[in-house]
Amino acid sequence: MTIYRLMTWMNSGSHQKSQTEVTCLVKDMIQAPDFNPKDLGGFSVRRSLHVLDNENPESVIFPNDWVEAEVNLDVPTKSKDDQPILFSVSEFHYQPLVIYRTFRSRSNPIHGHPDTQPTHI
Repeated sequence: MTIYRLMTWMNSGSHQKSQTEVTCLVKDMIQAPDFNPKDLGGFSVRRSLHVLDNENPESVIFPNDWVEAEVNLDVPTKSKDDQPILFSVSEFHYQPLVIYRTFRSRSNPIHGHPDTQPTHI
């Protein structure tokens, strides 16, 4: 019944749910050791988004592999003669990207193995 419900959900509504995304939902979330379906009792998307957008930052718990940093952005003005305005974002959280630069097997890059030294961004 679980797989039937998952596949029905995947094929309902928006066609934006790809096979890859549903596989990630199952493997990375539902099958995660710390996933507890009881935590979803009374779940509301609207309330959860409100908490993320408006609540005290200390109430939001990020996974251990996320990084907190201050980010400074140069925001352009309407005039090309004016200097950009500096906008600072404190307590910005992000998850570093891992990009594999090269493949060992250049003759068949689709089936090659990624370099063992990934680049973290």
